[in-house]
Amino acid sequence: MSGSRLLVLGISTAGSAEVALSNDGTDIVRAGAAGALELVAAFVDEAVAAANATLNDVALIGVCTGPGSFTGLRIGVAFAKTLAQTLGVPIAGISTYDVVTFGNAVYPVIAVARGKKDHYYARVTASEDGDPRFVQGSHAEIERAASEFNVSNGKAVILGQDFSTVRPGDAARAVVALARQAHARAEALDWPNITVDYGQRPNAVLNWERRLAGREGRPVSRREPSGE
Repeated sequence: MSGSRLLVLGISTAGSAEVALSNDGTDIVRAGAAGALELVAAFVDEAVAAANATLNDVALIGVCTGPGSFTGLRIGVAFAKTLAQTLGVPIAGISTYDVVTFGNAVYPVIAVARGKKDHYYARVTASEDGDPRFVQGSHAEIERAASEFNVSNGKAVILGQDFSTVRPGDAARAVVALARQAHARAEALDWPNITVDYGQRPNAVLNWERRLAGREGRPVSRREPSGE
């Protein structure tokens, strides 16, 4: 693609399926409803064609690594890693929490990723340089966590699906911008280093905690509900 600085492909399947292609000047975005994961490859082809480019022109890939939809993340990240390996280009894994708070300058802020029905994963950050903490639970429980802060509007800002306005394509655009930043920092962007954050600990750890709680009466962080 002539005249491009760095053609970046962004893929997000933590919620709906979204693809963005940017040459740091013009964004081409394709987005589909939740469950349209089979369209990701088609979205990539459409975006590349609209840019009068080919896949070989892509110089960097960004992919949202979660938390979010279990199936969506598994398919989207695998697709992005395969593409990066095939093309021999760097790939940046971008957290859903960073995607939903991209451009935010207000604190405290709670970044939210939706898992299954009425269950959310959240990163709570009190200040720009503060250490985050992580909580999970229902919509009401996340709202309750936000109200714990003593701020003028009565609660922290909550950003993410079902809590703030999310426009189609915004996630993929954020992935592109954050991948570009990671590339500028010269981070190691190799596809084997990309892992999915499903928002919960492995079953083996959770089962061990349950056994420990049964013996010692210690509280256990409950797992995401099994129902859709």
